Amino acid sequence: MNFFDELKRRNVIKVSVAYMLFAWVILQVADVLLNNLEAPGWVFKVILSVLLLGLPAAIVLSWVFDWTPAGLQRTEDSPADNVIGAPDSVAVPTGASVAVLPFVNMSGDPENEYFSDGLTEELLNVLAKIGALKVAARTSSFHFKGQTGDIAEIGRRLGVATVLEGSVRQSGSRVRITAQLISAADGYHLWSESFDRELDDIFAVQDEISSSVANALQVQLLDKSAGAQVVGGTSNTEAFRAYLLGVHYRNQGDHEDALRAAIGAFQQAIDLDPGYAKAYIGLAHAWSHMALNSFVSYEEGVGNADAGVGKALELAPQLAEVHLALGMFRFYHKQDMKGADEAFNTARELNPGNVEVQFEYSRIQCYRGNFDEAIAAARTALELDPVSLIANHFLGHILYFSRRYDEAIPALRHTLAMDPKYPKPHYFISMALLWLGDVEAAWEEIQEEPLPWMKWTASAVVLHRLGRIAEAEVNLAKLSEEDDQEFATVQRADIYAQWGDAEMAFKNLDLAIEYGDPGLSQLLVDPFLDPIRDDPRFSALLDQLGFKTALATT
Repeated sequence: MNFFDELKRRNVIKVSVAYMLFAWVILQVADVLLNNLEAPGWVFKVILSVLLLGLPAAIVLSWVFDWTPAGLQRTEDSPADNVIGAPDSVAVPTGASVAVLPFVNMSGDPENEYFSDGLTEELLNVLAKIGALKVAARTSSFHFKGQTGDIAEIGRRLGVATVLEGSVRQSGSRVRITAQLISAADGYHLWSESFDRELDDIFAVQDEISSSVANALQVQLLDKSAGAQVVGGTSNTEAFRAYLLGVHYRNQGDHEDALRAAIGAFQQAIDLDPGYAKAYIGLAHAWSHMALNSFVSYEEGVGNADAGVGKALELAPQLAEVHLALGMFRFYHKQDMKGADEAFNTARELNPGNVEVQFEYSRIQCYRGNFDEAIAAARTALELDPVSLIANHFLGHILYFSRRYDEAIPALRHTLAMDPKYPKPHYFISMALLWLGDVEAAWEEIQEEPLPWMKWTASAVVLHRLGRIAEAEVNLAKLSEEDDQEFATVQRADIYAQWGDAEMAFKNLDLAIEYGDPGLSQLLVDPFLDPIRDDPRFSALLDQLGFKTALATT
């Protein structure tokens, strides 16, 4: 990079021009006002001198510092891939990149919304498998659903050069799909087309649209055969419709009614096509979340999730989503860190453009203590999904466990700036402040946390540090009474470890192993447990769980 390019990167030229324009306006206003007020000539000279002296200061500051959404940072510490959400001043990116906006349901029936959304998601998934093409993730793309925003603004915010939008009109057994690919830089239509098809041809339409987009972007498909792009799918139209309905319910979050509806829809897809691997993956995810939220017994939920993952792996071992589901099952339900790591690595090799793959790969690398790899993957996930609250929070989450508290706090605050009610950031900020030694600030921060169990856990530790022992014990009691012995066993161990009660900490960790508490996955890196890491019993626990015994470097 030459010196001129470096000046541009550091915004020195932009700041200098803006400053001179600002100074010129000030001088014009001052000249008029001072003449009318008959002020002495030296006043104007003083204003001119101050403005002239300010120019070098502005240049130096713009060279040294940069303003990012995470706050004011030194420029050399703020590479392009560290920016969280592109500000308005960032130019529209260039290169092979696209965001697939939700196709508009033109059928006149809100009940068909799932079909247009599902078709959008399937197109997005197909395009994401093209290695040379950067595709914005679903969460960020669907953020603009129902909006009529400026294409250039969408391109800047999502970090893509082109935007694919369209509509779906369904009538009986026929469907009309219109699609257009637009340049975010100038609004120019690179390609547009309409497709009138029988629903039986919906798979051919998907492939035709994705191929046309790739050609318009001058990207060479790795494999032009439709079969290579729909691995794990189905050729049964009704099964596909049932699958899309399952995805629709699954995307509504961890609500029992939605999860049960998703299970029903995925099961219907499987009944219609027993070889539909993606439907088994959806079914496994839904059952897993039923178990994690205690909507069914742990044995029932995990058993059904295990069966779904196993069947999907048998049907489509080359599908990235299968290995992602396998890794998550091993990670959350079996505490099999090594096996999960292998599955996530395979998923990442098969589809590095899948944001969920990047999330889970980042998480397991963090929990194994491989912090540099974890942060890099978290930044990749954020690049793929820049307006996602989950992606933004996730970076702060990983920085926290990496013990990079000074970086975690502004990243987490950026998430709260996007949504002040978003759960978890206040908890992690509070704990980061505590580990940095600011106990009073930690106490003030935790008051804003909306999740009760997180608030009770942090409060019990912070109040104990403040010498308010009785109040600390009240918060522990709240945590213990929430459900039964199976609830928050790791959190109770966290509290006792911080209170200096190793016996009770290990008692609760033993219970966590007995009940399969998902929080065990964080044992290697959880700051709460630092006081008991040198205890031989801790190493024995790690060996019992099959974790890597070398602890993370702090």
